[in-house]
Amino acid sequence: MKKIIILIMTSVLLMSCSISTSSINEPVINIFDKHEDLAVDYYLKDNIILGEDITVEKYNEAALIYDTGSIVKLPFKDSISISRLKGLKGIYLYNDFFSITDAYYDAESSLENNERVILVLLDGFSLNQYKHALSKGYISFLQNYYKNEAVSVYTPVTNAGYAAIITGKTPDINGIHDRSNREMKVDSIFQYALENDKKSVILEGDIKILNTEIEPMLHIDLNKDGDTDDEMFESTLTALKEDYDLIFVHFHGIDDRGHSFGPYSDEAMNYISKIDSWIEQLSEIWEGKIILTADHGMHETLEGGSHGECQQADMVVPYFVIN
Repeated sequence: MKKIIILIMTSVLLMSCSISTSSINEPVINIFDKHEDLAVDYYLKDNIILGEDITVEKYNEAALIYDTGSIVKLPFKDSISISRLKGLKGIYLYNDFFSITDAYYDAESSLENNERVILVLLDGFSLNQYKHALSKGYISFLQNYYKNEAVSVYTPVTNAGYAAIITGKTPDINGIHDRSNREMKVDSIFQYALENDKKSVILEGDIKILNTEIEPMLHIDLNKDGDTDDEMFESTLTALKEDYDLIFVHFHGIDDRGHSFGPYSDEAMNYISKIDSWIEQLSEIWEGKIILTADHGMHETLEGGSHGECQQADMVVPYFVIN
């Protein structure tokens, strides 16, 4: 059974520190692993020593997640000194670290080996939702291709997660921290495709999210059903018949229903089932790899669902690979 006991240094040591707690921007953090939040709204008083007095299922490392979007990995038994607490938003405990940025490198490696790739962004699809859908029988196809959990980036919102997926870089490097940013500071997978004579396409909803090296193909809700995902799915089927090396498609419907009805609602689960069937259809036609992950997860609220916090539900998502 998991327990957490965080060792806090004495007030004598606190007085000897040159940086006072009043200078820490965000003194309250969450500590979580891939399964759950282990400590919520934990107040940072002084140095945290991981491993020495934390009696949990054995972990090898901890990732410090900062408000800049940077992620700093430490051996589990290292001390997190007070100088490292400024801007800290959360601590992720793990044995093996997987990130949504892996999607870039997996896609790049496939293209390098002349393997065609579909990269699917399942907006707002948390690991918790995947596990719930799996337990209720809503995800019969993708369950066969689940690879691992993946950690999103801070802030866990679409612009930042999207940029991390297509650049392989965290927000402190790619420059996309929140919904207000569109201009990336580094090249994306689409630039890699251009430089290597690979033909690519971006299939997006009705709004351009980021400024990328190629223009996205935007979609309108032609059948007036409240979504553009079905129009994007039809465009994807058309794209499969063309000579694209890289197809990027951004499905929004899971996120939309999570916000409106809650991440575990019947509406969200039924839509996950629809996406699952679409991916199965694509896999039957496509001769290449399909990589799927999410930009962020989602937690429950009284109104439905939300995201943007450094907590397990928002930060940990599923990662799938269909070869």
